[in-house]
Amino acid sequence: MRECTVCGAQNDDLAVVCPACRSYLQAKVDTLDLFSTLWGVVESPGATLRRIVLSRHKNYVIVLGCLAGMAMLYGVLWYRNMGPWFANIATLLGTGLLVGPPFGIAFLAIASVTALLIGRMLGGHGSFRNVVAVLAYALVPTVFSLFFVFPAEIALFGIYFFGNNPPPAVINRLAYLFLVGLDGVAVLWSCLLLAAGCRVSLGLARMRAYVVSFLLVALAGAGVVALRVV
Repeated sequence: MRECTVCGAQNDDLAVVCPACRSYLQAKVDTLDLFSTLWGVVESPGATLRRIVLSRHKNYVIVLGCLAGMAMLYGVLWYRNMGPWFANIATLLGTGLLVGPPFGIAFLAIASVTALLIGRMLGGHGSFRNVVAVLAYALVPTVFSLFFVFPAEIALFGIYFFGNNPPPAVINRLAYLFLVGLDGVAVLWSCLLLAAGCRVSLGLARMRAYVVSFLLVALAGAGVVALRVV
């Protein structure tokens, strides 16, 4: 809770204006600058995620959701070894460009509703708009991976990165393990940002925020494993 320095009223930690006396409790944020916000996610994630929640305009959330959707879809194609389903690498990449954005938006919406419901069951509070925003920025590491790791994977392995005939580890084992390891670091980083985002946007204690994050990741992982079985 945040105490108003003018009238002493207790307010929500994310409140900008005291409803009792209309005085400002903290500086308001109108818009988000993309590059400074991305750097803030790297340098000081907690403060940056809080700034995102306080912002009146949740800039670039849709863009980040679309890009993250592309990264996740390419990850699913890799996990399912679906390279042979496509005539060539251009067709596979084009599919990701077309299907990835709506996939990412749908994922953001479902994950945000789920996080909001779990958070409220654990005593948290928050808005769908704030949860969507922090989840989108929590996926920034996967977007980094899309721009900086994925091109190297395509350059080295081409369509074979998404298949097992031959397996990409046979083509260049060291490079494959290194690049996939970087992808794994990006996923882990996103999970940690997700927990921090749940803590800020839902007003949860640290351990409860980790519970929400763990359940979201577990549900997403179960969905991916189900795709493997199908």
